[in-house]
Amino acid sequence: MRCNECGRPLVKVDRRMEMADMEEDATEGQMADYSAAELSGDMGSWGMGIVEYVCNRCNTRLEVISEDLKDLDILIRRWHEKARMGDYFEKYVFEYLAFNVFLKVHVAISVSKDRDAIEALKMQHQLKQKYINLINSEHESLLKDAWQETIIELTRQPLRNSSRDYDHPEPGGLWTRSDGSRIEDNESQKGVVHSLNDWGNMVEFWYAVRNNLFHGGKDPTLRRDMFLVEHAFITLNAFMRMIMNH
Repeated sequence: MRCNECGRPLVKVDRRMEMADMEEDATEGQMADYSAAELSGDMGSWGMGIVEYVCNRCNTRLEVISEDLKDLDILIRRWHEKARMGDYFEKYVFEYLAFNVFLKVHVAISVSKDRDAIEALKMQHQLKQKYINLINSEHESLLKDAWQETIIELTRQPLRNSSRDYDHPEPGGLWTRSDGSRIEDNESQKGVVHSLNDWGNMVEFWYAVRNNLFHGGKDPTLRRDMFLVEHAFITLNAFMRMIMNH
């Protein structure tokens, strides 16, 4: 979609569902249905989708209204619930689909590339602190154990990118050192989560496992691949449960 004034591509800045206005001559049945939709939070046929765009040059805003716009929060929950079934490889695929929709709707709505959405999540300091607090919660010992085991395994053998070359996995991704600085000159330091507070590399771990898995670089019969996918699922699943219970 382009700006009517200057022709530049518009940037999507918001996507939401709202209740449509009820007609003044609505029947008692319609009024009852409308009230039930308000109380339950399920807008049903009363839902109205609104997508908002802005032109960065003209600073003009445009709202597009659609009765057919999908409620993507429902889609996130459905993929998340689907992740309860199957082995860890199947579970991680479904959980990552829910995670990816969450990123595009709630974290980085204006970007189109998955990498940009991942980098935007790394800058979400409130989500970072909430997740770090969850790791250290006495009710999430499984999550803490999973990250500690992951840290040990990646220290022993850093995660490599096999999506380009199955036979010669190479360092890849935007990993950081323990002090948070970007690794530019020493590729061998990539692929490690340094601590239970290393939010940026935790997010990178989810993305790297996703890349290797979706591009066929993970073998469901190899112990290390099984370990990485299982631990990626456990740790990402906790994050998704956290944001949906918010």
